[in-house]
Amino acid sequence: MQIILTFEQEQFLQEQLISGRYSTPQEVITEAFKLLSQRDKPKQKIDIIKGKEAEKNLKEQVKKFRQELKESRQKPLASEQLKLSQELNELFDKTQSISEIQDITEEEIAAEIEAYRRGE
Repeated sequence: MQIILTFEQEQFLQEQLISGRYSTPQEVITEAFKLLSQRDKPKQKIDIIKGKEAEKNLKEQVKKFRQELKESRQKPLASEQLKLSQELNELFDKTQSISEIQDITEEEIAAEIEAYRRGE
């Protein structure tokens, strides 16, 4: 099969070859067909997944997500995360030990915030 390329298509093909990503025009065309094929696959998948099949797929995805979440919680924290977590806990402890703060109401907190915003 012979194909006649437009000027723009030929120019694009040359640019791809010049970039060094591809060695031959055949490689560029093969990649283009591969991408076109992949782009069309999700559309087919969406059309198929309906009703009971969609419900089953959703349940599988939720189960997979929950398993990944469970596994991620069991992983040890990275040293930076651990340090930040410890610092945050220390800050919470210090804040809770201040006697004046323990009895403060939400209205008083709002008033303090407003005073801070006014520069008082």
